[in-house]
Amino acid sequence: MSGKKRNVMLFVLLFTLLLGVIVPVQAQSDGRTKIIRVAYREDADFINKSSSGVYKGYGVEYLNKISQYTGWRYEYINESWEDQLADLKSGKVDLICNAQKTEAREKDYDFSCMPVGTEQAVLYTSEDNEDIYFQDYEHMNGKKVGLLRDSYQNEEFEQRQDEKNFHCPEKYYESEQDQIEALKQKKVDMILTGSISKHDSLKIVDKFGAAPMYIMTTKGNTEVMSAVNNALEQLKAEVPDLTENLTEQYVMDKNRNSKPLLTREETEYVKSVSAPIKIGCIGDQPPLIYTDKETGKLDGIYIAFLKKFSEISGIPFEFESLSPDTDPIEAAQSGKYDFIAGITACQEMIDEPEVHLTSGFFTREFQIVAERGEDINTLETLTVSMNRIFEKYKSLRPEGEFPYKAIYCDSPRTVLDAVVNKKADMAIMDSYAASYYLQDEKYRDLALSGIVFTKAETSMIYGDNTDSDLVSVVNKSIGSLSSQDEENIIRQYSINLLKSFSIWEFMEKYRYQIVCILIFLVALTILVIVNNRHRTQMQVEAAAQEAYRCRMETDELTGLLNKEGFYRRGREFLEKHSEADARIVYINIENFKLVNDLFGEDAGDGFLKFIGLELEKIFGRIDIVSSRYEADHFVILTLDNEDRIQAKINHFCNRIRDYYLKTTVEISAGIYEIRDRSKSLRIMCDRAHLAADSIKKNHMIQVAVYDDTHRKKLIQEQMIINELDDALKEKQFKAFFQPKYDMCTDRVIGAEALVRWEHPEKGLLPPGIFIPVLEKNGYIAKVDLYIYEETCIFLKKCMDEGIPLHPVSVNLSRVGFYNPNLFQTLCEIAERYQIPRKYLELEITETAYATDSEMIFSVVEKLRQGGFRILMDDFGSGYSSLNMLKEAPVDEIKLDMRFLSAADPYGRAEEILHMIITMGNHMKLSIIAEGVETEQQKVMLQGFGCNKAQGYFYARPMREAEYTELLRKEKAENL
Repeated sequence: MSGKKRNVMLFVLLFTLLLGVIVPVQAQSDGRTKIIRVAYREDADFINKSSSGVYKGYGVEYLNKISQYTGWRYEYINESWEDQLADLKSGKVDLICNAQKTEAREKDYDFSCMPVGTEQAVLYTSEDNEDIYFQDYEHMNGKKVGLLRDSYQNEEFEQRQDEKNFHCPEKYYESEQDQIEALKQKKVDMILTGSISKHDSLKIVDKFGAAPMYIMTTKGNTEVMSAVNNALEQLKAEVPDLTENLTEQYVMDKNRNSKPLLTREETEYVKSVSAPIKIGCIGDQPPLIYTDKETGKLDGIYIAFLKKFSEISGIPFEFESLSPDTDPIEAAQSGKYDFIAGITACQEMIDEPEVHLTSGFFTREFQIVAERGEDINTLETLTVSMNRIFEKYKSLRPEGEFPYKAIYCDSPRTVLDAVVNKKADMAIMDSYAASYYLQDEKYRDLALSGIVFTKAETSMIYGDNTDSDLVSVVNKSIGSLSSQDEENIIRQYSINLLKSFSIWEFMEKYRYQIVCILIFLVALTILVIVNNRHRTQMQVEAAAQEAYRCRMETDELTGLLNKEGFYRRGREFLEKHSEADARIVYINIENFKLVNDLFGEDAGDGFLKFIGLELEKIFGRIDIVSSRYEADHFVILTLDNEDRIQAKINHFCNRIRDYYLKTTVEISAGIYEIRDRSKSLRIMCDRAHLAADSIKKNHMIQVAVYDDTHRKKLIQEQMIINELDDALKEKQFKAFFQPKYDMCTDRVIGAEALVRWEHPEKGLLPPGIFIPVLEKNGYIAKVDLYIYEETCIFLKKCMDEGIPLHPVSVNLSRVGFYNPNLFQTLCEIAERYQIPRKYLELEITETAYATDSEMIFSVVEKLRQGGFRILMDDFGSGYSSLNMLKEAPVDEIKLDMRFLSAADPYGRAEEILHMIITMGNHMKLSIIAEGVETEQQKVMLQGFGCNKAQGYFYARPMREAEYTELLRKEKAENL
C-alpha cells in the first residue's frame, strides 16, 4: 500500500469516528426561536383573535409571510393605541404592524423601508342620521366628532377641515368600540377611523387622505428592523402582489354591493322619484337583449345589469324595446327617454356635444368566427362580415389600417350566413352572441377562433334633458356593483341561456344520434333474446373475467391493489361514500434503495410485504382502498380525518423502525382532501404526492397536507423550465464571480463562477428559486456548460487586456456526468478560447461523488489527466464524504463552514475542523474554507493551518465588471 493511500484511509477513519459523535447532535433543534411581541388593537380589524384563539387578519397574514424569512414566532398583545405607542417606546413590545410615518414619530421610533399597505381616513355617521350626507361640509360644521387618541388620521382631519372650511368640536376615545358606542348614544355626531376597519352598519360621509402604513419598532432596535427590511425586500421580489392580494381579501369585499356614497342633493332626488325612470333598449340580440317568449318582457345581460343598478340606487326603471336600427344619438336627444341602453360606447358618441355616456358596466369582446380548422393566416385576401355598427362607428375598429374587405350586415344571423354561404372568409362578432347563435345546426361548421378583433365598453347614452342628479346616482350605482354580481350576471346569460329548437330542427340536428338509438333498440331486443338462451354461459364467462381482472389489478408482491386497480376501486368507493369526507394519503418510503443495496432484493421484497401488511393492519380493511401505487410508493383512500391519519402514520413509522433489518429508511406522507370529485384519481394522487415531496428529506415532519402553495410551486417550476431555452439564447444567465483569497496576504488567488438569472421582467432572481428546479429536472447541465463557456470568455478577455489571470472554478452537477461527450465538450470550449487548463478548475459536490461513484470517478480521472484541476465542493455536509475520499480523484477540498453552524453543545466542532485541516495538510491535499464570514473565523482557520478562504468576509459574488476592476486594482497596488 502506498504512503498516500494509507494517509487517506487514516484520514477517512478518524473523521468517520468524530463525525459519528457530532452528527446526532446536529439533528436536534436548538430551541431558540425568537419570540416577537406585536402590539395591536382588536377593534381595528387589522389583527383579530377568533373565539378558538386563532389570530387572523391582514396584519397576521403579512407577519406570517415575514416569519418565513426570519423564523420568528409572535406573541400578540391587545391594548389601546396610546398604550401601544408607550410600550413600543419603552421596549415592552417589539413592533406595531400598521403605523403611519410622521416627523414626530420618527424621533421616537424606526420605520420599515417600505410600506405594508395603505389606509384612508373615513368619516362615519349613524345610518339613520338624516342631517349629514356624503361630503356635506356645510352641515358637518359645528358637529361633534369622535377621534381615536394619537391616531394619524386626526392630522388628516385637521387638514380636511381647513381645506373644506368647516370646523368640528373634537372628543377623544381610547378605542374604536368606544367611538361607535359614543355615536350610538348621540354623544358625538360623527366618528373618524381608518379604512381598514369596516363598519357596515354606519354611513360614510367622507373619505380622504390615503397614507401608507409601515411596520414600526423601538428607536435603535436594528436587530428587528433589519430582519423586517430584509424580509420585505425578499417578499417584494418573490411575491410582488402581496399587498394588493391582502387588500382585496381583507379590505375590499367584492362579493357585496357597496352602498353608493350619495350627496344630500342626490339623496333628496332619490326620495323624490315617484315614477319609474324610462329607459329605451335597442336591439334584439340574445343573450345581450331579447324579449322573453314566456313573459313578453325584455331580458338579457343588459336588462339584468340595469335591474341591479335599480336595486342598488333605489330608483325604479321602466324598459321599452326599440328596434335594432334605432339611432341611439337621436333617441337620446328626443327627450322621450332618460337613458338609451343596448349601445356600445365609441368616440363618435363621446364627441357628440348634445349627448353623454354613463360609466361603463361591462366589456364586450368582438372575436373572429371562422370555419373549423380554417387557418385565416394563410389567406392572401380576407373578406370579413360584420355588424353595420362598424361601418357607422369606425372608432370601434382597432387602431391602424383596416386590411380587410368588409361586408356589413344588419343582424347576427346575416353576419354568420355570409361565412356559411362563402361570401366572407370570416366574421367579426360579439363573443356572447356568437356563443348563442353557434348552437344552431346551420352553423355547426363555424367556431369562435379565440382571436379578439376589438374590445368595447358597454354603457348608456343620455341627452341634456336628463337630470344631473339622476346621472350621478346611476354612475355611482354602476361603480358600486360587485365583481361577483357582474360575473354572475354574465355567467347566467352567456352560459345557461340555450337556444330553443323546433322539433324538426331537433331531428335534423340529432339525426345521426336518432338513427343510432333506433339501431341500438333493435340490437338490444336481439341481445335480450340471446341473453335468455345463454345466461348461464355468460355468467360463467363473467366470473372468469372478474377473476382475471382481480389478478390484473392486484400487486403480486404485497397483495394490495396496483395503480389501475386503485383507480377503479377508488371511483367505486367515492360513489358509495358520496356524502362523506374522504382523503388521499400518499406514502413515500425514502431511501428504500438502501435496503436492496445492503441486504439484497429478497430482503427488499420482504420489507415491501411487511409494509403492505402493516398498512392494512393500521388503516384497516373496511371503508378504505389501499394500493402499492408504484415501486416504494403506497396510496390509501380513507374516510379518516387529518388527526387520525397523523396518528396512524406515526404508528406506522414506529413499526417501520422496529423492523428486524433496523433500516435507515424514512417516511414522507402527503394528504389531499377531496373537495372536487370531478377530478380524476390520478390528479388527486399527484397532489398528495406533491405534498409528500414538499417534506422529503425533512425527517422532523412525516405528514404534509396539500394546499394551493404546492400547485403554485409546480406552476412556478414549469414556468422556469419553459423559459430556460430563451434565457440561454438571450444570455439572461450571468456569471458572477466570488473571489478566493490567500489569508496570509489578503490577496486574490482565484474565483468561483456562480450563476445568476437576470430576468427581463422579474429582475435578478435568487438562485434558490431556479437552481433546485433545474437540478430536479436535469436542465442544470445546460446551465453548467453555459457558465463554463462564459468563464472561458472572461479569461480570454483578461488575457487580451493584460488583466492578471487567476484560476476560476466552475460547478459541474451530477447530471452532467451522464453526458458521454462531457470531457470532449469541456476541452473544445477551452481550446476555442485558447485558455490554458491550469486556469480552469471544476467543482463537484461530495453528494455527486456518492451517486454512481464508479462512473463519476472514471470521468473525473479523465478530466484530471486532461489538465483540469478537480475540487470536492461542500465537503463535510453529507454522510458519504469520507467513504468517497479514500478513492475519489480530487486535488483540493472545499471545506464547508456550515459545519460549525450546527448545534454543538459539547464544543467539539472546532476540534474536528482543526483535525480535518491538519490531516489534509499532512496528506498534501490543498484545503480552502468556503463560507468564511467573520474575522474570528479567519483567525481560527489560520491558526489551524488553513490559508485559503472564500466567503462574505472577503467579498460577495460580484458581476464580471466588478471582479475585473478588483483585479486591476490589485495589479496597480503591486506595481
